[in-house]
Parts: sequence; structure tokens; C-alpha cells
Amino acid sequence: MQAKGTTLSWQRNLWATVAAEILAILGFQASFILIPYYIQQMGITRAAEVATWTGAYQSVGAISFAVFTPIWGTLGDRYGRKIMLVRAMAATVLVLILMGLARTPAQLMLLRVVQGCLTGTPAAASALVATTLPKDRLAYGLGLVQTAVFVGSSLGPMMGGYIGDALSYRSTFFVSAGIVLVGFVLILFWVNEPPESHAMALHARKESPLRALRGLLGSPYLVLLIGVNLAINLTVSMLGPVLPILIQRLVAQTERLASTAGTISGVAALASAVSALVIGRLSDRLGYRATLLACAAVTTLLYFPLAFSRTPFTLGLFQALQGFFRGGIAPSTSALVVEQASPEKAGAALGLNTSAASVGFAVGPLLGAALVNATSTRNIFILSALFFGAITLAIALANGRYKTRYALLHEPPIA
Repeated sequence: MQAKGTTLSWQRNLWATVAAEILAILGFQASFILIPYYIQQMGITRAAEVATWTGAYQSVGAISFAVFTPIWGTLGDRYGRKIMLVRAMAATVLVLILMGLARTPAQLMLLRVVQGCLTGTPAAASALVATTLPKDRLAYGLGLVQTAVFVGSSLGPMMGGYIGDALSYRSTFFVSAGIVLVGFVLILFWVNEPPESHAMALHARKESPLRALRGLLGSPYLVLLIGVNLAINLTVSMLGPVLPILIQRLVAQTERLASTAGTISGVAALASAVSALVIGRLSDRLGYRATLLACAAVTTLLYFPLAFSRTPFTLGLFQALQGFFRGGIAPSTSALVVEQASPEKAGAALGLNTSAASVGFAVGPLLGAALVNATSTRNIFILSALFFGAITLAIALANGRYKTRYALLHEPPIA
């Protein structure tokens, strides 16, 4: 039985990390949804050019993020997870301020690259939580971190849209930086790593970072999870440069464009936040892989009504429904990833998983921007459904081919 002081310590760490992560994602997403309109304000007016710049903006940051996230995760395993989260928060504050001062799309792109290299709060927060929680609360804690990401993602676009309409798009970046700064202070003064974390860090330093990553990639099941995560995020991010343009065509009152776009994006993320708690708890009973398969299948089907939405209301409604089932995917995947890694390699494993998601986010917007120039925006939803259907099929086929480490250790002997 845990001592009362120990219980209060991990609970304080968990809730402080969750609150700080909500603020960090809130600040990031508040400005992210306005990028297409911010670029138009800089003088780029053609829809195809706006989509190209938006897709490039999303992709270059995702590429740099994909390269550096496993590195930061490995360094976190070796030198401590708290310092990695503090570093990511501080970098986010600085880059958001500089983005608010940008004058050209090229400057914005350069800052996005820097942001990808130095930030990455979700992976850092997940690694910190995985270290500080008791083993029987691991899925619960990771689910709360994922919920924090979705809550920030839901409220951020709404807040950014209203600030952009009321003040200016540029002002949104400065407000966002102030919000993330509060999260930075919260982590710096309220979160403490347990002594066991320092012991694991000392153990991790005995193995070279490259060897640690190779060891993780030697697990076929972990590689499968990373590949699925990459494909899912590629498909979802294909709509990054497409959705704002479709909303712009559906909105009758252009003076409410930013707030409408923010609301539509926000309700989907809010539904995902609820899902991370509801479906995340169910997955402990139903099984992570079964939950992953079910959520992927329903997400596939909901692309079709999205393709034929004719009003902002119907588009937002089906975005929310899809967001609910899509929100059940990430907690199941993260829990399986942590389950496959040893405690001293949890940060590196989560870093690889996040890196795979970033590669998907890098390729998806470029693919979506290219498809905007080649076909209609509605056809891209159909293509997304086909891609997600292929992912669902891959999960189903692989379901009986691989077994988790837990299953291998606990299955009964063959007579």
C-alpha cells in the first residue's frame, strides 16, 4: 500500500502536468487554425497558393518535429523528463512571440521549423507522467494527458478565432504565448520527479542512445504500432489545408469566418477529449487493440457524410462525431507503446511514436494541398475514407498475427 505522501505527490504531479498541457496546447492551437487567414493577410490571396503555403507550414514543422522528438525523448530518459517538458514550454513561448512579429510567409515557415526542433510538449508530458505514476494507474494517467491535448485542441481554435475576429490575427500569437507561459511556471515550480526517475536515468546512461533506439525498433509489435500511428495521422492531416477552404466556401458572413472555423475545429477536438476519457476507460476492459480497431472503423465511415455536408452546422456536427471516435485511437495506441517498452526507455518509445505521428502530419498536408489543385475539396474526404479504411483493414489483419508482451507471458501452456 502506498504512503499517503507518495500518493499526494504523484497526484499533484499528474494534475499539474495535465493543467500545464491544456494551456500549452490551447496556446498552440489558438494560432494554428488562423494560419491560412494570416497568410492571406500577408498578401497571398489565391486559394491554391494559400493551400500550398498552409500545407508547407504544417509539413516543415512536422518534419523537424519528427527528427528531434526521439532525440529529446532519449535525452529525457538519460537526464530527466521534467527538464524536457520545461524546455519544450519555454521554446513554445518564445517562438509564438516571434511568429506574431513575422511579416512574410517565409519568415513564418522558418519559425515553424524552429518550433518543430525545440518544442513537443505532449511527448514530454507523457514521458513525465509515465515515470511518476504507479503501474496500476498508467493507462489512467496517459488517458488524462491525451484528454488534456484534446481539451486544449478544442478550446484553442475557438479562443483563437474570437481573438482574431475581435483584435487581429497577429494578436492571437501574443495572447497564446502568455497562456503557455502560465503552464511553464506551473511545471517549473509544482512538478517534482521521484527518486526512481533519477535511478532510471542513471541506468539509461549506461546504454548509448542509438543502441536504445535500435532495441526498441527490434520489437515487431512496436514497429507495427508506430506504422499505424504514422498512417492515421497522415490521413487526418490531409484535411489540414482543405478544411479551412471548405469552411470559407460554406460561410455566408465573411466577418465571422475565423470564429466559425475555430468553432468547427474546436467541437471535433472537444468530442475527442470526452472520448479519451470514456473510450479510454472502456479500452481497459475491452482491450486496447479491439478498441483501436472499432474506433478506426467508425472514423472511416464518418468521412462520407463529411464529404457531402452543405452547411457549417452539418460539417461541424459530423466533425464532432468523427472526433469522438477518433479520440479513442490515441490512448489505446499510447498505452500499447508504453506496455512494450521498459520503464527506462518509455521516453524514447513515446518519442518514436510521436515522431511517426509527425511524419504523418508532415506528408499529409502536402498531399492534401496537392489534391486541392488536382480535384475538388469534397473528393479529398472520399480519398481520406479510402485511406482510413485501408488502415482499419491493416489493423484487423495484424490483430491475430502479433501478441502483446503481456499476452505472451500470461497465455496458458499448450498441452
